[in-house]
Amino acid sequence: MAWSGRQSLSITLFADCRQGWVPLFKSYCRREEEWNRRQRPFTFAMNIEPIEFFNEVEAPDLGAASALMRANWTPPCWLYEPDLLAMHILRPTGDPTMASGLRAKNGDLAAYLAFIPLRVRVFDTVYSAVFASFFTVSHRYRRHHLSDRQQGLMVDRARNRGYDLYLAVTVAGTPVNQTVARSFGTRGLRMRPIHNFRYLAGVAPIVRGRLSTAVLPGVRRYRQDDEARAFELLSEAGTEVDLAKVVAREDVDFTLRTRPRIQTYVYETGGAVQGLLSVAVLPVVAGRVGLNAYVESVAFGRLDTVTRAAFVDTVLRTVLAQGVEAVMIPDTGYADMSPFRRLGFRAAPRKLRLLLAPLRSEVLTLPEEVGGFYLDVF
Repeated sequence: MAWSGRQSLSITLFADCRQGWVPLFKSYCRREEEWNRRQRPFTFAMNIEPIEFFNEVEAPDLGAASALMRANWTPPCWLYEPDLLAMHILRPTGDPTMASGLRAKNGDLAAYLAFIPLRVRVFDTVYSAVFASFFTVSHRYRRHHLSDRQQGLMVDRARNRGYDLYLAVTVAGTPVNQTVARSFGTRGLRMRPIHNFRYLAGVAPIVRGRLSTAVLPGVRRYRQDDEARAFELLSEAGTEVDLAKVVAREDVDFTLRTRPRIQTYVYETGGAVQGLLSVAVLPVVAGRVGLNAYVESVAFGRLDTVTRAAFVDTVLRTVLAQGVEAVMIPDTGYADMSPFRRLGFRAAPRKLRLLLAPLRSEVLTLPEEVGGFYLDVF
C-alpha cells in the first residue's frame, strides 16, 4: 500500500503522543510546513514570482528592449537606444520574429534575446545561421533562471525554422558561456569556442596627435550609386579567413547608408571606388554619456600600405571632429590592423570568444578553431 505525505504525518502524530501536547503541536507544525513546502517546488521566498508566470513574447517592442538593456547593463557600455537595435534587427534580410522576450505577469520585460539571420561560410561550406545578440536578463528576475529558459526557447525556434548554425560573441569567463553550453548540451549538441580576440581601441587625444596632416584626395561619403562596387569590396573582405559572413546584396545600401548612426566613407580613384570604411558613431555610458566610434567594416581591396594609412587617417580625422572620444575596431583577423596600430590603437583588456554550435545533428564537420573571421553583426 502506498502512503501519502498526509498519512505519514498522521502516523507520526500518534507515535509522538508520549511527548505531551505542546511538543506534539510544535512537531506537527514543523512537519506541516515541510509538507507544504514540498508541494510548491517552484515557489521562492521573498515574494518572488514563480517561473510559470513568465510568458514568451515574440518580437518585443524595441523601446521596451532598449529600456531593459539600459537598466541592466553595467557601464562602460553602449547606450542601447531603439535605433541601435534597429541597426541589426531590421536589416532587409533580418527577421524581427527571431527576437524574443520573457514578460512577467506584471508587464515587465524580464529577458530579451535577438537572433540575427545570416548566411555564413565556414571553410568551403555555406550554412544558414543565426547570430545571437543583445542578450539581457533583468537583475530583478535573475533568481528565476530566465537565462537558460530564454536561450532554450530561441535555440528551439531556430532549429524549428531550419537554421544550421548558431554564432555568438561573449566575454570570456562570464556566466553566459555556461548558459549557452547548457542550452545545446541538453539538446544533444555541443557549443565550442572557436576563436579568441580583442577589440583595438584608440583614445582621441592620442589618435589625433598621430594623424597625418595630409588629406587623401578622393575620400568621400558613400552614395547609393556605390552599392555595386561596395558589394564587391565587402564580399572580398572575408575571402582570406576561415569563417565569413556571405554578404547579401539587398543589405548593402541599408548597412552602409540608411541605417541609423552609420557613416561610410569610400576612397575613389581613377573613377572607381577602391576602398571602404564603415563607422557607427554611438553614445556610450561610462559615468556620463559620451560618443564612441565603432568600425564595423574595413575593405582595403588592393590598396597599398601607404594609401591604406592615408585613407584611415582622413576618415578618422572627420570622425573625431564630431566629438568622438574613442574609436574601437574588432581585431578578428580579416583586415590589416597596421593603419590603426600606428595611430596608437591598443588591445582592450576584455578577451572575447566567438562561439559556434550546430543547430541540427546532421551538421557534423564543424571546426574546433578558426584562424580568423569576418562578421559585421555584433
